Amino acid sequence: MALDFMERQAVRFLIKMRLSDLHGNSFESFFHELMCLRDPSFLDVRTAGSLGDQGSDGMLLYGNKLYACYAPETYDAKKLVEKFEDDLAKACSKRQDQFNTFVFVHNDQRGMHPAVSKCLADARNRLSGLKFEQFGQKHFRNEVCKLDRAEVEDLLGTQLPVRELTYGVALEELEPLLDHLRSQRLRVENPDDILAVSGRKLDFNEFSDDVKDDLRRMMVRSNEIEAYYAGRVDITERDEVARGFHEEFVRLRGEFDDPDDVLWQLELYVLGNASAPLNRRRAVMAILAYFFETCDIFDNVPPELNGSRGSVKESA
Repeated sequence: MALDFMERQAVRFLIKMRLSDLHGNSFESFFHELMCLRDPSFLDVRTAGSLGDQGSDGMLLYGNKLYACYAPETYDAKKLVEKFEDDLAKACSKRQDQFNTFVFVHNDQRGMHPAVSKCLADARNRLSGLKFEQFGQKHFRNEVCKLDRAEVEDLLGTQLPVRELTYGVALEELEPLLDHLRSQRLRVENPDDILAVSGRKLDFNEFSDDVKDDLRRMMVRSNEIEAYYAGRVDITERDEVARGFHEEFVRLRGEFDDPDDVLWQLELYVLGNASAPLNRRRAVMAILAYFFETCDIFDNVPPELNGSRGSVKESA
């Protein structure tokens, strides 16, 4: 049985707690258990005497991905870079024709370490024939949420709540952006600035008038959010967040008919269902308006109905 919304909220909290206690071999074993549940083509590679693991802690047979795990109790940037480069060199030497994507799996709960980001960017520029990804806490959370309830409970060794509870766990990857938006306290005094970003997509998705007004007001911060992501060290951050929003939107659209309810559930997806201060909720609405405008959530106006282009990026 697939997880409902409250169960996915619980998983977000439980995964955070579980990963904080996993290091070294225990972390790698947990990663293997998860990936074997998620994809039958996953190979949980182990070391074999003098052969070692040949730069791989796991491989996705039909996805052509090779995974390298690094989960120390205390992060050391120098050792992290050495581990990344060593695993990559071994993989390219020993498994050259077995993968096309190198995935660095880590347990850093604060997000991707700047040293990893630099390694990924440098390797991407140096090895144009390979793709590079990272797999951290939010990736664990997203993958676990795709499992059936029984599989999740077996993996985590605990029963998920069967009644509604209150959760205030925000998406960790959005916390810096939420803080940035709250600190700026941007106000729009010119009504023309709001009207300029109306577009036809708001009407096409049949929001209520109040929700349309809220989204229009928050869209004026889209350039600020775009600039924020452009300045981030993690080159994958924006696209990964967008992918998460899109997957959650697709799931919610199958559960709710009213677009206002879908938007409200997306707000809960970010903040949890606990009460939040107004400035924090407004920051979330600015983020939702941004991903609405970039067409990562909600339906775009079909070309045959879009006779004249509005300012919303309806061709995305």
